[in-house]
Amino acid sequence: MNRHPLFSKFPTLLPKACFFTLLILFVPSCSDWFEPTIKEICSEKSEMCTDLSLDARCTPQRAEIIRLRYYNQEPANDAFKYPLLLAFESYLECVQEVQHIEHVKRKGKEATRLKGVITARRELERLARETKASLDPYLSYYHWTRFNDKEAFHRFERYVASDRVSDPELLVSLASVQIKSDQNRTVDTLYRALSLYTDSADIDVSIYHSLASIGLDVENYRMAYVWYGVAEKYDDRLPDIQRIQLGEKFSLPTDILDAVTGDIVSALDSSTFNAEKLKLNKL
Repeated sequence: MNRHPLFSKFPTLLPKACFFTLLILFVPSCSDWFEPTIKEICSEKSEMCTDLSLDARCTPQRAEIIRLRYYNQEPANDAFKYPLLLAFESYLECVQEVQHIEHVKRKGKEATRLKGVITARRELERLARETKASLDPYLSYYHWTRFNDKEAFHRFERYVASDRVSDPELLVSLASVQIKSDQNRTVDTLYRALSLYTDSADIDVSIYHSLASIGLDVENYRMAYVWYGVAEKYDDRLPDIQRIQLGEKFSLPTDILDAVTGDIVSALDSSTFNAEKLKLNKL
């Protein structure tokens, strides 16, 4: 059975929600009345702005970079460099796209956009060089996914295996590697990830599909039935035919399994998911 897309997308980029969570950590709330505007920052600290393209395009991406620079002038560690790397990647993509689209129409603005491209590439190279050996898990993740850096992956893996992890997306990223060689560890890692979510709305339903898929692969049809049922609760577009056919084909105790599904959904909705307490190992 083909793997669900969950385990093909994570090795290339952490979900955007994770990026914005990190951005909040390093940029004060927009509701702060005393937060300077981009114009004020550029007036006070022109060096934070002048190496970026100055036209009206790619303004949100440019603003993210400027704010990250401004609020991290004396950083305590390298952590802010992960959202800064992502911000430069987003900015570079935007500037290159605009430059390509308007190459003929507005040649006069090519110089400033080219400056933005050069700056983004230079900064990405510099930041990557500076963070190559960083112990920060997000930066280790970055070097693993962008450069296939095995040492970075091992640093990332060691961190995620520890009890310090509070971000479930890090665990989901590790599961994307584990599934290639160890499905039991993958299940344990995904269960651990589910226990860390504080809002079921933030959980990618592909996690449920992947758990169901693993159940089919290892011929644990009760597990597959339950997780297909959970997926249905969070995805209105998902038909129940596959789950029903599974129950009929293998004569599963569907009443009991439906109750387990309900317990899992309740635990996810109340942010109290605990695979051991739910006795999911008994499936």
